[in-house]
Amino acid sequence: MTVGRVRNDLAPPGPPPPGFDTELDIATAFFAPNAVDRMGAIIRKGTDEVIATARTRRWTLDQCNDQEKGYLGVNIENIVRGEYDLGEGLVGMDFDVNGVDVDCKWSRNFGGWQIPPEATGHLCLLVYGDDIAGDMAVGLLRIREEILVGGNRDAKRTVQSPGGINEIRWLVQPGTPIPENFLMSLRKQDRDAIRAPRGGDARARELFIRCEGMIIYRHTIESIGQQLDEARRFRGETRQQLLEEGFEVLNGHWKADRQRAKDLGCPSLANKAQWVCLRTDGSTPARRAALDPARIAEAEAYRKLFSRQITAERRAKRQARKALKVANAQMNVIHDVAPDEDAAYAVGAVAEAETTAVRTVEQLELERLLGWTVPQ
Repeated sequence: MTVGRVRNDLAPPGPPPPGFDTELDIATAFFAPNAVDRMGAIIRKGTDEVIATARTRRWTLDQCNDQEKGYLGVNIENIVRGEYDLGEGLVGMDFDVNGVDVDCKWSRNFGGWQIPPEATGHLCLLVYGDDIAGDMAVGLLRIREEILVGGNRDAKRTVQSPGGINEIRWLVQPGTPIPENFLMSLRKQDRDAIRAPRGGDARARELFIRCEGMIIYRHTIESIGQQLDEARRFRGETRQQLLEEGFEVLNGHWKADRQRAKDLGCPSLANKAQWVCLRTDGSTPARRAALDPARIAEAEAYRKLFSRQITAERRAKRQARKALKVANAQMNVIHDVAPDEDAAYAVGAVAEAETTAVRTVEQLELERLLGWTVPQ
């Protein structure tokens, strides 16, 4: 297939309109259908596989070491390749998209994609997602020298902001909610109880009981319980045991299950990827209504506290690097790892933010019960 190359000196400000860059049009048409759902699932799966809750009992990417965080970009690339059935690029990029070479770049910081010299002139699929910020974005960009800035020891550069960022053709708009990190949305007491058992069956069982009334996706069961065929398992012994204890485990694939979920107060069960555990006596909606305010408040407090801590750490690191450059511009001693990938700091910050979030919600609950404000 012969396709047109856009000339650097003719590139328009902002995203090129259809027909201006033939290769970009081809790649856009390929990735655009259902991009929010497909790319969201890819980001969630790639991140959860690196966190590896079932093996490590971790629940957030910030508990991973720098090497694991660095692998996430490779993992995202491999999952995109499998999801879209893509071969290697014809001239050295990651993907061959209907005859167009496309490189894949991941960043947990919006705009932080590291572009290698060999990608100049080619298209890049830029993927961003952050559980703490709660959003994601995916776009295609023709890489040009004029829109690249900075540079590290590998000669990788970032996309200029706002100029280069404005040229991205978005498949998933910035600010789109990312598929939820399920464990991050729970209270610490429930998260700890779910992660505690050694066996996958026990973890999955604890997951359903403690999260009754909440829609639980297949990938959550697989990542937490290490259940590779959860449909078979929960049609069998485990499902029967829960039924005997007054819990019904339902799956959106079955019409009867969808109707039963509605009867028990959960109208949103929609497809085979969704599971829900409900009390047979119909009491789950009332229990969920009582539990959710504290659960949501603790999750929001954690995200806010951790974001504040990590932002301050990144700022300090930027200032330190700038001071080092000024002090000795000839010494190339700056570490290439991005500030948000400092595992030694982040792991401690996770624990501190988690503990503080618990205390914050406990205080709010005490205030509500007593009707007065607890002194700080």
